[in-house]
Amino acid sequence: MVDVLIVGAGPVGLAAALMAKRLGLSHLVLERGTVAETIYRFPRQMVFFSEARNIEIGGHPLVSQGPKPTRLEALLYYQKVAEREGLNVLTYTEVTAIEGEEGAFRVRARDRLRERVLQSRYVVVATGYFGNPNRLGVPGEDLPHVLHRYEEAAPFFRRRVAVVGGSNSAVEAALDLFRGGAEVALVHRGKWVRPSVKYWLLPDFENRVKEGSIRAVMETRVKAITPEGLHLEGPQGEGFLEADFVLVQIGYRAEDRLLREAGVRYQGEKPWLSPEWETSRKGLFAIGSAAFGPDTRSVFIENGRRHAEVALLAMAGRLGEGSRGQG
Repeated sequence: MVDVLIVGAGPVGLAAALMAKRLGLSHLVLERGTVAETIYRFPRQMVFFSEARNIEIGGHPLVSQGPKPTRLEALLYYQKVAEREGLNVLTYTEVTAIEGEEGAFRVRARDRLRERVLQSRYVVVATGYFGNPNRLGVPGEDLPHVLHRYEEAAPFFRRRVAVVGGSNSAVEAALDLFRGGAEVALVHRGKWVRPSVKYWLLPDFENRVKEGSIRAVMETRVKAITPEGLHLEGPQGEGFLEADFVLVQIGYRAEDRLLREAGVRYQGEKPWLSPEWETSRKGLFAIGSAAFGPDTRSVFIENGRRHAEVALLAMAGRLGEGSRGQG
């Protein structure tokens, strides 16, 4: 049995493991993918909005070549931190259920070869949201040419791509696709893309639209998707936009199946949480994106790190010196 079992080896989950180690608590991190799977799934050319110092964990400096770290720099950073700190992480091990109570949790998990039950005194859910995209909920959304994750532009060279969305991910993908040789149209239900789009992307996008390199289809909703394109409804009525591929980038929501199935209480679409980030099920904590439901704009690596510190301090206080394991 370990003191703390952490679900998710993203930046916030790793920050929790580091805090557990600093406090002398034994820990185990279970991750269904690789270490920093969330960062791995980001678009390959992505640049962070945050400065490097704001996404560092455990006092380890993140060195970047530019003013903002890239996806690759951050990915290697988090993996190296886990390695150098000797964090106890089991990758490609998916948690399927959380059972039991404070002091005697049973966490069911499966890896490539088997299912297993692991025991812990406390459980911290630090799952992200990048694997749980919002959906349009329209006919045709599950067709094979409709994508909810963007990696890079190369596969779309000289193809017509409709990007649906108006936030950072949509604008960044549209620009990258244009520069990769695709014919791009961005469809958004608002009058214009969100003002919160990264400050270095917004003027670039506006200029590409002005020169006709990217087509902006605003105040328009997608009604259905077919193999030939999108049925739309906008200010001028219904229309059709031809497209070889459709990239839906309308945000994400927390992956909260484990919390809901564990029976925690919710307030609207977010779990009820104490000031220490403990759910209504005593001993079960939710930090980072897992605590915010669909509100992904309120949580970042910066404040998720703080969630980890507060939650682990609460656990350490309850365990006391006598029951602490080795970090």
